[in-house]
Amino acid sequence: MGQPDVIVVGGGLVGAACARFLALRKLSVHILDSGDEPGAASPAAAGMLAPLAETAAENPLLRLHVRGRDMYHALAPDLKEETGIDIGLWTEGILHVALSPDEVGRLTDEIAWQRQMGFNVDWLAQDDIRNRYPSISPEALGAKLAPEDGALEPVPLLKAFLASATRHGASLTRGVRVEALLTEHGRTVGVRAGSETFTAGAVVLAAGAWSGRIGGLPRPLSVEPIRGQMIAVDWPTDEPPAIALAGSGYVLHRNGDALAGTTMEYTGFETSVTPEGMAQVRHAMRSIYPTLEGATVKRSWAGLRPGTPDGQPIVGRDAESEGLWYATGHGRNGVLLAAITGEVIGQLFAGEAVEHDLSPIDPGRYWRT
Repeated sequence: MGQPDVIVVGGGLVGAACARFLALRKLSVHILDSGDEPGAASPAAAGMLAPLAETAAENPLLRLHVRGRDMYHALAPDLKEETGIDIGLWTEGILHVALSPDEVGRLTDEIAWQRQMGFNVDWLAQDDIRNRYPSISPEALGAKLAPEDGALEPVPLLKAFLASATRHGASLTRGVRVEALLTEHGRTVGVRAGSETFTAGAVVLAAGAWSGRIGGLPRPLSVEPIRGQMIAVDWPTDEPPAIALAGSGYVLHRNGDALAGTTMEYTGFETSVTPEGMAQVRHAMRSIYPTLEGATVKRSWAGLRPGTPDGQPIVGRDAESEGLWYATGHGRNGVLLAAITGEVIGQLFAGEAVEHDLSPIDPGRYWRT
C-alpha cells in the first residue's frame, strides 16, 4: 500500500464517518484504530438524535444539529443498500417531560422560540400524555414533544460507516495505538505508533476522549473525558415505544429494553460503573417511568465522551500546522453530529462550499489572542 492521502486517527463513529466521506471524494484513506478501547463512546452511546428535545436558545450549532439529525433520513436507506446494515433509525419523536412548574415554564418558552425559528415542536397536556404514554409518571405536568427527533443504533451505524468507507477504498488497521504526530518543517506528515510510523499527506485526529493525549500536537488540545453511566432493564409491559427525557436523565426504548442514563462525571479515564452513578440513573429512570421502580438491571456500562470547555466540538484544519485536521470533542452529540462532521471534513478537504457557519467549532477559537 502506498502512502495514503489521509490518515484518520480513531475508528469510532466520527472517525469512521470522516473516512467514508473522504473516500467518497476519491481520497485514499487509512484508518488507525486502537481496537476495543475501554470506555469508548460509540458502543456505549444511547444513539439519540435530539437537537430540539434538549437544547438551549443560545446554542450556536442548533441548525447544524438539526441538519445532522436530518442527514440520517437519507443515509439510513443508502447505507442499508450499500452495506446491508440496518442502522435502526427511529423517527417517532422525543418527549421532554415537565415534572415541576419551573420545567413547564422553561419547556413552553423553548417551544415558543423554536416555533419562531420554524421548527416543529408541540406541547402535550397531561391528558395527552396519559392517552399516548400511560406509564409516564403521574407527576408529569405536561411535556414538549419534538416529533421529528429520534434515535438510531450506534454500533450498526459504526459498522455501516466502516463498511462503506472500505467499499470506497479506505483501509483499516486495528490494534494500533497512535502515540504521537510526526511533523517535518511545521507540517504534519504522519503518526507514530510504538515502533511503527505511518505517513500520509494529512492526518485527521478523531480519537475521541483520547485526542488530547496524543503527543506532538502543536499546542494543548482541550478535550477531556466525561464519564456517562447507563443501565438496561425490561421495557414497561404494554407501554408503546418511546424516548422520554426529564431533567438530566432519559429512558429510551430499544429492542424490548429500556435504556436509562446518564451521568456527567469528570473522573479522568475511569470507566467503572459505580453505586452512586447507578443510583443517579435509577432515580432519573423512575422519575420518568415509576413502573420501572425495582426493575432488574440486565446490564450496566459506562462510556467516555470527549468534552470541550465550551461544549462544542473541534472540527476543521489546524491554522498553523499544515496537514493537521481535527474531528473531536463532540461530547454528548457524537452520534447526532457524526455524519455531518464527516461531510464537513470531506467538503473542506475537497475545497467545496460549506453551507454552515463553522466558526463555533473552528479549532482556532481557543488559540486566537
